[in-house]
Parts: sequence; structure tokens; C-alpha cells
Amino acid sequence: MKKSGLFLILFLLSSVFAQSVQEILDRVEKNLSTPWQAVLKGQILGPDGRPQEFLARLYALPQEEIFRIEFVKPGSLADNFTVLTKKEVWNYLYLTNQLIKSPRERAWIQGLFAPAELGNPSALAGKLDLRLIGEVSTPQGLAYRLRGIPKEAGAGFKEMEVYVLKPDPRPVRFLIRDEKGVVADLEVGEFKRTPLDKAALLRYPKDAQVVRR
Repeated sequence: MKKSGLFLILFLLSSVFAQSVQEILDRVEKNLSTPWQAVLKGQILGPDGRPQEFLARLYALPQEEIFRIEFVKPGSLADNFTVLTKKEVWNYLYLTNQLIKSPRERAWIQGLFAPAELGNPSALAGKLDLRLIGEVSTPQGLAYRLRGIPKEAGAGFKEMEVYVLKPDPRPVRFLIRDEKGVVADLEVGEFKRTPLDKAALLRYPKDAQVVRR
């Protein structure tokens, strides 16, 4: 085969893959457009470089653009929670009983990048240069395997793999690496569509100290 023919085939394949990523994200966004909840669990590297068990409960009201993450493990995050709204991020710290409210464009989000973006494909694509690198079998079924490289410095990781279930388009696994190796391996389980109340997702202790930054 002539080199020009080979280059044409490679170009066409790359174009198909690039288009497929957006199609996959569009399917995820459509599929997750109604209220849902799930559990995110697996392992992360702690500050001491040792693996720690991670567990968080996720609640989503996509039409209201409200997402709530309740942390269970590790112990350093236990009983903390984060709420993402269209304009703000709320971080509740159990040890200090503080609710820190910040504009979304400059807020920090406790825990991990992955759960914060799980229900928001557009935000994920905005922060990562995503490529489709194949398909993989998971306990929940066949999934697309996407690999993302941060578009900006300071993300705290080198690359992220996102597994998106094919028959029911939604993320089922996040694999995050830095220069030294895997820093987080998280699976999404106990997924279900369920009625959720906006007030419940925005609730916080009445005696919490509200701090605006």
C-alpha cells in the first residue's frame, strides 16, 4: 500500500474516533438527564502514598444542575459533603462544622476530580482532551474506554481513563494516574433512577457556620 493511502486510512480512523467521543458524551448526557443516585467506591492514594479505601454517595438533579457528593471513606473525608450548583460549590467540613460557599469558577472541590464531574460530560470534556482508545468488558457490561489528558496544568494527575457503559450510557469506572502510577481506581455501582428532592440535596446542618469565599 502506498504511504498516501495509509495516511488517508489513519486520518479517517482518527476522525471517526474523534467524532465518536462527542457522540458517546452526548449519549451519556441524554441518558443521565433525569434524577439518579449511585455509589462511587474503590481505592485512592492517601497523603502518605498508601492506598486508602474510598466510598462516596452521589445524588444528581441534572435538570436543576445540582449534584451532591456525600463522603463516607477515607476517615479524613467521612461525614463531609460537597454540593455543586449552577453557580456555586459548597464544601461542608464536619470537623469544623463549616459550610464553605464559593463561586463555581474559582472553587476547590474536596475529594477527587472524578466524582465531581461524573454526571457532567460537558464539564469533563471541557477539562480533558478525550480520545476513544477501545472497548473493555466490565461487570456491568461492555464499555467504551476513553482516555483523557488535562488541558491545563495543575490538574493534579497525568491522565484519566473513563469507562462508559455501552447498553446504558454512563460512566462505570474512573482510573486516574500521575507520573508515578495509579492514584485512584474507582467504580460506580448501585446506580438507579429515583425521585430526588431539591431541598434534600441542598440541606446542611442548621448550626453550621456559613463562610463565603
